[in-house]
Amino acid sequence: MTSQGEKKKKSIIGRILKYTGIFLVVLIGIIIAIPFFFKDKLKDLALAEANKMLKAEVAVGDFDLTIFSTFPKLKLQFDNVSIIGKDDFEGIKLVDLKSLEAKLDFWSVVKMDDISVRSIRLIEPNINVQILPSGVANYDIVKSDEELKEEEATESSPFKFSLEYYEIKDGNIIFNDRASNLYAEIKNLNHSGKGDLTADVIDFKTLTSIDELTFKMDNMSYLNKVKTNLDMNLLMEFKDESSKFTLKENTLSLNALNLSFDGFYEMLEDYDNIDLKLNADKTSFKELLSLIPTFYLTGYESMVAKGNLSLDAFVKGKMDEDNLPAWDVNLKVTDASIKYPDMPANINNVQIVAGSKFPGGTDLDKMTIDVDQLKASFVGNTIDANFYMKNPLTDPFMKSKIDAKIDLTTIKQVYPMEETQQLNGKLTSNLALEGRMSAIEKEQYDKFKAEGTLQLKEFRYTSADLPAPVDIADMLFEFSPQQLKLANLDATMGKSDFKMSGNVENYMAYIFKGEELKGLFNYHSNVLDLDEILPASEETETTEESVAQTTGSDEPISIPDKIDFTLLTTVDKAKYNGIDVDNVKGKVMLKNQEANLENLSMNAMGGSIGLSGKFNTQDAQNPNMEFSYSLKELDIQQLANNFLTIDKLAPIAKYVKGSISSDFTMNTKLTPSLDLVYNSLNGNGSFFSSKIQVSDFKPLDKLADALQMNKLKSQTLENIKATFEFTDGKVFVKPFNVKMGKINTVIGGNTSLNQDIDYEIKMEIPKSEIPGSVMKVAEQAIAQAKKIPFFEIKELPEKIPVTALVTNTITDPKIKTNMKEKLMEMGGDIKDNIKNLVDDKVKEVKDTVKAIVDDKINQAKEELEKQKQKIMDEAQKQADNVKAEAKKLANKTRDEANKNAQKLITEAGANPIKKAAAEVTAKQLRDEGEKSAKKIENEAQKQADDIMKKAQEEADKLK
Repeated sequence: MTSQGEKKKKSIIGRILKYTGIFLVVLIGIIIAIPFFFKDKLKDLALAEANKMLKAEVAVGDFDLTIFSTFPKLKLQFDNVSIIGKDDFEGIKLVDLKSLEAKLDFWSVVKMDDISVRSIRLIEPNINVQILPSGVANYDIVKSDEELKEEEATESSPFKFSLEYYEIKDGNIIFNDRASNLYAEIKNLNHSGKGDLTADVIDFKTLTSIDELTFKMDNMSYLNKVKTNLDMNLLMEFKDESSKFTLKENTLSLNALNLSFDGFYEMLEDYDNIDLKLNADKTSFKELLSLIPTFYLTGYESMVAKGNLSLDAFVKGKMDEDNLPAWDVNLKVTDASIKYPDMPANINNVQIVAGSKFPGGTDLDKMTIDVDQLKASFVGNTIDANFYMKNPLTDPFMKSKIDAKIDLTTIKQVYPMEETQQLNGKLTSNLALEGRMSAIEKEQYDKFKAEGTLQLKEFRYTSADLPAPVDIADMLFEFSPQQLKLANLDATMGKSDFKMSGNVENYMAYIFKGEELKGLFNYHSNVLDLDEILPASEETETTEESVAQTTGSDEPISIPDKIDFTLLTTVDKAKYNGIDVDNVKGKVMLKNQEANLENLSMNAMGGSIGLSGKFNTQDAQNPNMEFSYSLKELDIQQLANNFLTIDKLAPIAKYVKGSISSDFTMNTKLTPSLDLVYNSLNGNGSFFSSKIQVSDFKPLDKLADALQMNKLKSQTLENIKATFEFTDGKVFVKPFNVKMGKINTVIGGNTSLNQDIDYEIKMEIPKSEIPGSVMKVAEQAIAQAKKIPFFEIKELPEKIPVTALVTNTITDPKIKTNMKEKLMEMGGDIKDNIKNLVDDKVKEVKDTVKAIVDDKINQAKEELEKQKQKIMDEAQKQADNVKAEAKKLANKTRDEANKNAQKLITEAGANPIKKAAAEVTAKQLRDEGEKSAKKIENEAQKQADDIMKKAQEEADKLK
């Protein structure tokens, strides 16, 4: 009994293990199959949701859905994702990321309803935020409720965000707000957040690291490539009418400066309530110096900085559309010093007292900025400055002084410099300002104190980074309430010398109220060697491809706003790109973010040059230029060898010797880095030359070969006058007259910027210039034609009109001429004579037969049409029967597929996995049924078309 009981027990256990194993195998099979069932559907849902919600183009590379590495969650992964703007931002990528990963709740995917997104990871995203001066932003791509209603796309999203974790890995962000003149750049951002974001109370933890953080406002840099780390824990509380964010443990490091914050930010129904306090108890003077690039990059770790530092700040109070919270920021450094190792002296007596206060409320004019003390001394040099301002919005009152006496030679005693660096000279300033802005606006200069000078004498700076030493014998700025005057600048750099004077008006209103700054300067140089000052880089060649690949990731080059400057220039001798230039005179004006070059003249390349133009950067991402020149007797070879644009627009120039005169006007778009966008170039002009020599020019060589006239390969052309224009990326040369040897010639056509050519050359070639071998063939044909009766053959004229078509490219031209045809034609038009003779004989026969045949033709036509119609009617009837039978069979196939599909869904019952799998299979059955039905109908249509085609062919045979 015991034995039988044990056997029975083992049998039960065996069956349990067996069925458990089967269940596990089935379960694993289902888990493996899930991604295949739902992969395409999830992809379609995600892309449909993106396209429904966004006013932008979404592009996706590879797509994957897996469960193995993330079980029990599904991982959805899109690779090479980009969001590309439209309208004002056509072609500009807002987002370009290597990979987007999302983890989805398993059962929500199976149900395909409220698909729960648990986490998101962005891998290597590049985000480029652009805001135009008009305020239009490229991130404003989410459709409004009204737009969604118009598109009938207001149904709820199939995706529900229940995030527990998100991450940005190795990201780069550019934020360029030209409306507010703000610019920020983040390089190599790694950021993550963790917490149950679906809860009412969330203990949220974030980690952030940035390799380089740059922030600029109004063209002033506040943070420059600062290494940043932020570890922040937030307690987030969400109630019906408020949300509160309380800072817990947090640390912020900017380079070596470590800070933390205490307090909260509360969002109430009608306003926000802020109470934040800076905690900088552990901050040292040395850490504060790390924010100054000069100190942080040069021996920072080994530098010894001593002194007392206190830094405190708070922001507290109500904030809404009208109110701002109160703040109080205070920085104090006393008895500080800076000592670099191996330096013989210190920077001593560093004293800084600075701060800003605002009592809170609606009147920001109550804000004050106070730098009460900024002092330092070293090796007998002193710096003593202060600044105070109140009422910044209405009528700014300011008080400031800057006293400095610095022997620049002594800097190397306190600050490490490269061995190749040398710095000499004496800098002195004794500036004092005090008064209200209204006094300047009312021209009450006696009520505003602005006096003093800033002078630099006997200055010299040498460095391995500079091609030549910079010497300033004297530079003097004089301050007054009316203007900032550059009384004198006398400087040299290598072989070049510079003298400048001028004045700047309205400088106080520009600094404190953002009004327009006006200036007038006179500049003179006896010698200006730009080849020495701006030596060419190692990569001197700029290809069209390299220009096309410009990404625009660098900050675009633009002319500052609210600047009205005029520069009057004279240069006796200059050198640029190996070209000697004399007597440079002209005016450059800067206003409204536009540079205007007016009547700049010079002598160069054996002739004279006049230049005018405009360069506009009001839209810095899409600058444009207008330009015109007038050239008088310039050497063509020098012009072609020194300017890439000439080679692009007139590639023949490098094969020509002589001088040219030309007038030219154009306009074009530029890239943000100011390279020409050649396809946007439009313009027109003319050129003239009394005499040029052309040789080794392939189109001319090929033309000479085609005509068997070697004399054409090298030509001396005289009195050339031509006009041209640019449009659609091509240079169109209007037909112009030229004489190639004894040949009168008209040339016209176009050259593309890719060096494609399409020209027509019309020549009147004297008979004496045509090669004997060509003439012999033509004369033999004419002699034979004279023997035929009725032919009217004449002697060849003295000049033969020949047309040549020159196509393909400059380096590989294709030539087609009509010389042989023209020789035969001019000898009596043998082809036409033969045709006329045949036509006469045929006409005689036609006239004889026509009278007999006409009567019979009409009778035959009527009978023939009846037979044709009968054939087509019978064929149409047969074709209609074929299509009707096919329609019945196709509908039967569809009904059968729908029936089988519905049966599968019914049999699946309420089991969600079976039901989901059945729906997928049912869809496949319906699709296959529809495919088969379409095939039946298409084959029937083809059969019917064949019947009608054969009938038509049979009818056409009846004549």
